[in-house]
Amino acid sequence: MTGKIRGSGVMQANADHIRKVLGELAALAYQCDEAELRILARATERLEQVNLLIEPARVAALSGGDEERSAYEALIAERGVLEQVIARAKRALNGEG
Repeated sequence: MTGKIRGSGVMQANADHIRKVLGELAALAYQCDEAELRILARATERLEQVNLLIEPARVAALSGGDEERSAYEALIAERGVLEQVIARAKRALNGEG
């Protein structure tokens, strides 16, 4: 009978350990989701700013020199990166990535 009690104690210890690990994983998942939400919000905010800057930069690039063209190209590149970051954050929040 002591074998059953001892075995039961081991099973209970394993179950307690599993519950503890699952709780820790749930906390980490929540923290990841919160981080993704902050990334999404910040990237969306910056994308709005960049979009407002692109048209004036395009006009300047058409009538300006290399510096104006470089500034316009940098904004276009930043917009592309921000769109990727936003898409990645949305996928992560939807459980797709």
